[in-house]
Amino acid sequence: MILPLQPLILMTVTAPEKAARSILSVAWPKQAMWNSLVLIIVLNAIIYSLQEILFPLPSEVVFPRLTPLVYFAVVLALQVVFIHTLQASCRWLGGQGTIDGLLAVVVWLQFLQLVLQLAMTALFLVAPVLAGLLNLAVTFFGMLIFANFINEVHQLKSLWRAFGALMMASIIIALALSFLLGLAGPSFLGFSANV
Repeated sequence: MILPLQPLILMTVTAPEKAARSILSVAWPKQAMWNSLVLIIVLNAIIYSLQEILFPLPSEVVFPRLTPLVYFAVVLALQVVFIHTLQASCRWLGGQGTIDGLLAVVVWLQFLQLVLQLAMTALFLVAPVLAGLLNLAVTFFGMLIFANFINEVHQLKSLWRAFGALMMASIIIALALSFLLGLAGPSFLGFSANV
């Protein structure tokens, strides 16, 4: 069964809980879902490379400069760990969903994020301030949609619990990333190790 794309996009924005139920009603093959996630991250890495060319950061800005391959590997690892961490957080809060269901909704939201990222990149070329404001609004609205999806997958019966699980997983990932950056040292940020 293939879900119609346009109605599902509209439903995701206007009635995310119904969109989640529609996605969960299909028995998606697990391998196809993981392959889809990898493909989306590959496309994400291509957009990242395009943004690096179109909007290069000033040399004085301290920010990790990753090659597309490294970016792909880092994002893929973070996504895999995040999905499993979110699954564990939801289970700890009484969730009943499976990791397959969670993976299906994450893939769908990652696809939408990819489309929005392309649109934002194009908008940034003509109206950077507007693009920045819209990106902020989309981020907060996206979290609300994601919480609704988590709530449907795990039947938490509360958006607050879904937000709690999302925050727990995000904090764990952020702490792990900070730890890894600390291990990588100044060279990862482009500094000399002697600084």
